[in-house]
Amino acid sequence: MFNPPDSIVGASVRLRRSTPADSEAMFRAASDPDVMRFMEWPAHESVADAEAYMGGCTARWAAGVEYHWVIERSAGGPLLGCIACRVKGHAVDFGYFLARSAWGQGIATEASSLLVAWLQSQPAILRIWATVDAENARSASVLVRLGMQREGLLRMATYRPNIGGLPRDTVVYALCKSDA
Repeated sequence: MFNPPDSIVGASVRLRRSTPADSEAMFRAASDPDVMRFMEWPAHESVADAEAYMGGCTARWAAGVEYHWVIERSAGGPLLGCIACRVKGHAVDFGYFLARSAWGQGIATEASSLLVAWLQSQPAILRIWATVDAENARSASVLVRLGMQREGLLRMATYRPNIGGLPRDTVVYALCKSDA
């Protein structure tokens, strides 16, 4: 059984298991069109949307399907974003998003580094991977800073509901134990 920690603390950020009490802060972050542009799920239009999402996060954690943490400063303060991972056998994929107020401060890199380091310490995890929209250069650069390798371009692979239109190109990055 995979047993993720409720909290992972770094130098300036902390990952804390999300709860329904985070719904209002989540709504503030996930209702911003620029924040949600490249997400695979629609922007929240109400606090009720965020409550449903956060309730789902709690249920998925309990079911062992997805583990979801909020990102906040180690010293406390408002929600800066969220990060989640999904374990499938020997492989784990992860994704994150940040509130606009947290952009450009290294928070995505530190939060992702904390999660990836913990995942790498798990003997059963051999592959850690993530995807980004082909036009999302900022997130792609975070993955590269983590030491992840670009594996390829999946053409017309992912709908981005906050952009609309046809499915968009998606880039896959991975870090495997054999890379170390």
